[in-house]
Amino acid sequence: MEKFQHQSGQNDRRVMSRIDAALRINYQVISEEVALNDPYDSNFVLPRYFLLLAELDQFDLALDHEIEQISEKDQQIARILSLFNQKLNLITGTLYDAIVQSLLPVPANVNISESGISFYSDQALADNSYIHITLSHPENFFHIAAIAQIVHCRQEENGTYRTGAYFISLLPQDRSKLSQALELIKSQQS
Repeated sequence: MEKFQHQSGQNDRRVMSRIDAALRINYQVISEEVALNDPYDSNFVLPRYFLLLAELDQFDLALDHEIEQISEKDQQIARILSLFNQKLNLITGTLYDAIVQSLLPVPANVNISESGISFYSDQALADNSYIHITLSHPENFFHIAAIAQIVHCRQEENGTYRTGAYFISLLPQDRSKLSQALELIKSQQS
């Protein structure tokens, strides 16, 4: 099955958009036994900033859905809740600027698509090994966690390792967020 997924990943690379982008990236090497777990499983070490931003994203999605439902019944209440949400966004934005920015890793240049990622690392990663990875766009377009399998890892002249991996576990909503962000970034680069 892994070969089939890998072959499918190679075909996806030809069809899907790949872009170069600066993303905040964290990864940890994981065992094959946990490689098919949910990328948000509590056994994975998720950075605090990532958890905060992911929870805020989920809260926004849920609140937007509820406001939409309420607006069908009572537009005044929906407007009040919408204003409350704007105020909350300003408060969280201020907290983000003041606190979270200091916790964030420096954005790194990566090449990414919906099927995989290529990035530079300071350590060699074995081909066919697995990593748990968190990716955050610097402008908060998305915050996703995924599990990927290393396809290649080659040492560059500067001593870093160019690592290529394809996603084996990426939640559908995260794939959708990534796809939308890729299209937006692609249109901005044109």
